[in-house]
Amino acid sequence: MLPDLRRPPTLFGVRLASVGLLSAGTLGQLAWTLEFFLDTGLSPVHAATVDLAASDQPYTSVFRTAEILTGVAFVLAVPPLLRLAPVHRAARSTVVAVGVLGLLCVAKGAFPLDCAVSASEACRERAGYSTGHVVNLVVSLLFGLLYVVGPMTVLLWWHGRWRVIPVLSVLVNTVALGGLVLAGWLGPGHFAGLAARGQLLAGTALLSCGVAYLVSITRDIRPRPRDPVS
Repeated sequence: MLPDLRRPPTLFGVRLASVGLLSAGTLGQLAWTLEFFLDTGLSPVHAATVDLAASDQPYTSVFRTAEILTGVAFVLAVPPLLRLAPVHRAARSTVVAVGVLGLLCVAKGAFPLDCAVSASEACRERAGYSTGHVVNLVVSLLFGLLYVVGPMTVLLWWHGRWRVIPVLSVLVNTVALGGLVLAGWLGPGHFAGLAARGQLLAGTALLSCGVAYLVSITRDIRPRPRDPVS
């Protein structure tokens, strides 16, 4: 059920903005796949994706820029999504989760790690880290928690077959978050890369499902024909 708007052309424009920005952000979540085309020197199996944007890495500017642009797309998607979302708390909480995801992405790009922990023994043995490094670690933890909580908000108001992807996303992200925590406890080189990439793939699948859902519930929206010129 869609909220009523005063002007059909406005609603059509809102739909285009929502789908476009959410799609852009979803594609941005796959920026880490550039590692297969760039010589990053990091292991996809053992290095967390956040290491790709560490300050000491050769392609830090590429991955940081992608992270920030992804976040901006999600943040900008919030206003039009609020216009389309059903008027109840569950749907609004999902939109808020998208906005928070965007802010976390921007923060991760703005405050990179000082060095790639998984790739440098010297980095792991440093006596101290910058404030930006610590901020990135905190944001990464919040990111993982959001990827578990976000799909739960969707389950509160999606029905039928649309619930399959959110359920799977919750399961995969819970396991991935546990894997990342375990890898942090065991130390670098213990499949943190697989856990992080599994987390992002599950999140991307959910966001893609969200785009499809948005298209489905708004497909009958058309721009209003112009009045004939007299």
